[in-house]
Amino acid sequence: MSQLICIFDTETQGFPHWKLPSDHPDQPHIVDICALLYTPEGELVDSFEAMVRPDGWSIPNEVSVIHGITNEMALEHGIPEAVAIEGFLNIWNQAGLRVAHNVSFDDRIMRIGLKRFQDPWVAESYREAPKFCTCTSTTSIVKCPPTEKMIRAGRGRQFKQPSVAEALKFFTGEELVGAHRARPDAEACARVYFALQSYQSAA
Repeated sequence: MSQLICIFDTETQGFPHWKLPSDHPDQPHIVDICALLYTPEGELVDSFEAMVRPDGWSIPNEVSVIHGITNEMALEHGIPEAVAIEGFLNIWNQAGLRVAHNVSFDDRIMRIGLKRFQDPWVAESYREAPKFCTCTSTTSIVKCPPTEKMIRAGRGRQFKQPSVAEALKFFTGEELVGAHRARPDAEACARVYFALQSYQSAA
């Protein structure tokens, strides 16, 4: 198995419908994607990033406010979603492990895209491949206090899962610039991942 690591992030036009199958037409589309390929020592050896052009769908204004990508921007600068997914696969297929911050979200988004544009076995192969989540893996280390919603739900003794910005700040002392765009978030996730490896080695 390859020792290379694919660290990635997606931005979308909405949240996945968890109770619907990945190939359901109401599932969201990718708007922005970045995949970074690293050696185990943290050297970047390959990368892919793209904005996606809407095709029969649009980016809601309330989502554009979050990641800053409007319909107009995506129509002008984006590439077809199928091409973006091919670009991601070219990176992921070189890796033995994929990493994301809240990997369950990004993995679902990728499986939706794979179901739309690839043979069914590709999505199944992707689902079964090794993965790592920097969000769940750093929760007990970063120790973010619970939110009011968590407290009301009786989860006041649990730590909130850190955002990638919070995890980056904890491990490096740096602020995340350009949050909610795929490239900055993927780069921040990579910093967190390799910092976590060092942290655990020293523990």
